[in-house]
Amino acid sequence: MLTEEKEDYLKAILTHDGDQSFVSNKTLSQYLNIKPPSVSEMINRLEKSGYVNIKPYKGVQLSETGLTYTLDIIKRHRLIELFLIKILKYNWEEVHQEAEVLEHKVSKLFVERLDELLDYPKTCPHGGIIPRDHQYKELYTSNILQYQTGESVKIKRVRDKTDLLIYLTSKNIYIDETVKIIDKDETNRVIILKKADDTILLSYDNAQHVYAEVSE
Repeated sequence: MLTEEKEDYLKAILTHDGDQSFVSNKTLSQYLNIKPPSVSEMINRLEKSGYVNIKPYKGVQLSETGLTYTLDIIKRHRLIELFLIKILKYNWEEVHQEAEVLEHKVSKLFVERLDELLDYPKTCPHGGIIPRDHQYKELYTSNILQYQTGESVKIKRVRDKTDLLIYLTSKNIYIDETVKIIDKDETNRVIILKKADDTILLSYDNAQHVYAEVSE
């Protein structure tokens, strides 16, 4: 098993589409808040270990070995999140940080037993896909801003942003809840949603992290 730091690098590369394109060191430096020389050093280590491929002036991309390993990290993380909610009764805004710690500590056997206990779930508590058999592309990719005023949509996935999750919880908005789009205020960059008698205001920045599908 790699160190926590190396695993965080691999996840950062995949987050920036490093499974199919090259990610610049500058992007990783800004995302991880790590100085560029340290990023370069770590990337070189990962290449020597066979987890990434480096192309001069373009950046870094996950190798097949690196992608497989990274998907395993994500699977661990998301199964742990689900376990914390279903078994230990955590709230969905609480589980991400706990899973960030635990994902680096558990064994492969533990993950297999956890998967079996949870009956091989398709998604995590936030609607993100749990990778299996190299199938890892998200099921829900249309954020709520892509829908039109007047449409009713069902929330299917929310990014792990703690402040956003806390706000949605305060409005009783969870996965599979249906909301109606009342207005999209382009001037103030706010989308206005309605659920029963509750009005929900989301900034465009936050709305980009809320994914939905048309409610039938």
